[in-house]
Amino acid sequence: MANDQVQKYYNSLLASYDVLVDAVTRANERGFNVTKQFASDVAKGQREAIELGKKLAAEPADLSHVYAAVLEATTAAQGRALAFTQAAYQDALTAGGDARELVQKLVEVNKETAQAAVEVARTWATANPVVDVMKKSFESMQPATKESKKKGEKAAV
Repeated sequence: MANDQVQKYYNSLLASYDVLVDAVTRANERGFNVTKQFASDVAKGQREAIELGKKLAAEPADLSHVYAAVLEATTAAQGRALAFTQAAYQDALTAGGDARELVQKLVEVNKETAQAAVEVARTWATANPVVDVMKKSFESMQPATKESKKKGEKAAV
């Protein structure tokens, strides 16, 4: 019986650690996705900047061509910035939902762990003969109450 309670306690602890590891893994994946998109956007921006430089160097006197190239590069950069902002915002929303879910799971698992720990303590306390001896020793060292003094006086009379 006691072994079952101990196993239940350790299984509850393992479940809480699994919940935490899962949360860390998901947070790591979200961070990786944001970083990956940022790196991709930076690379695209660099390529577009180089292409813009090539177009300007090829025909510096053609103002309509220069204006169109600058407008195209600016629009593409704004689009990337908007897409990145949307992705980061979506990841933040997901993180908030994951945090709520994590807290709920941890509360449930820790409740189970606490209950299992209480059962283990009860089982050990009832099965351990030293506990009874210690309990009686502590009780005998407590100051006497008025009722116990009266009982002691009546017994002496």
